[in-house]
Amino acid sequence: MRGIMPGMVDQSVSVLWSRPLHLRSGSQAMAAASGSLVVAERHSRLVRLDPRSGAELWEQRVEDCWGTAVIAGERCLYLSQAGVLHCFDLGNGQRLWSTPGMNLRYYVSVSGSVVLLGGWRGYHPLIRLALANGKCLPSDGAAFAGAGPLAWPQPVRWRPEHDSAAGAVLIAGTGLPKLLVMAASGAVLREWSLPAPVVFPDGDGSYGVSDDGRVTFLSGRRTVMTFHSVRGVQVLWHHERDLRPQSPILHGDTLWLVEDAGITVIDLSQGVVTEVRPSHGAVCAAALVSGGVLFAFADGSLVTIDRAGNAGARIRLSARIDRLVPADNGLMHAIGEGHLVTLDIPATATVPLC
Repeated sequence: MRGIMPGMVDQSVSVLWSRPLHLRSGSQAMAAASGSLVVAERHSRLVRLDPRSGAELWEQRVEDCWGTAVIAGERCLYLSQAGVLHCFDLGNGQRLWSTPGMNLRYYVSVSGSVVLLGGWRGYHPLIRLALANGKCLPSDGAAFAGAGPLAWPQPVRWRPEHDSAAGAVLIAGTGLPKLLVMAASGAVLREWSLPAPVVFPDGDGSYGVSDDGRVTFLSGRRTVMTFHSVRGVQVLWHHERDLRPQSPILHGDTLWLVEDAGITVIDLSQGVVTEVRPSHGAVCAAALVSGGVLFAFADGSLVTIDRAGNAGARIRLSARIDRLVPADNGLMHAIGEGHLVTLDIPATATVPLC
């Protein structure tokens, strides 16, 4: 299958397959879940692909390829830039329902049987729809009035002490120094004051999720915080310099942060800070892999940075990658510059970063 070709390659990482999208699809027009991969392409097609081979399993017509794709159980949702929310059967691609009139909305989150659509850049308030049929549900935004543009609502399992877990989402905005937990019903279950509003990039997610379920985020440009369903909100790290508005990545006691000048790796248990200054341009995307964190850079390079700040698996593609999504069995899906690429990234020994 023709597509993005690698340049410089470390043999520990390889392109398993690639697929030209024929237009530069939006970075959120791809969604992956266990054994499933969907992407919008060719201006007006949504396709499901086999994650390991790239073989096409089904296709459906949509309005454009610059929207948002989400996999929710046995369903696939696609919110087109034209403002139509579609729901398809993930298995066979059958269109189950479509709801128009969702213009200038971009964020799609699913909590239980409810779909939450966020107004891109604050153009429209958060609304709720039924996953079963796409019908609008009552919404009350009074709790986060004045919050400004909202971060992408982050699904969580909310479990107060001695209670069973239930689906909910985290709500935060650029104009309000608070973090809220909102039930799928729209009721605010809990809120915490923050040192500063949550910082997030335009049109992307603002939260990272660690291996133990903690959700990481930036409060202001220097404070890293975590949310846990039982322990609530805690300060994890105060940085001495401004950080870029990208999700902090936490695994165990190791924290990876992105600055304008490069990457900082922090051993939280020992307080050891390692600064990494690669010469590949700005960081465009990042995701956890078995050997550390895979970073995609502006020049097309993808490099794994381990817990000690060393470089491991690496590859340089002919085009920049805008988003990385981990998949099963050591695979990583990458989208950007009109191509979808699936990488095979096994655990490898580290090598000096140059």
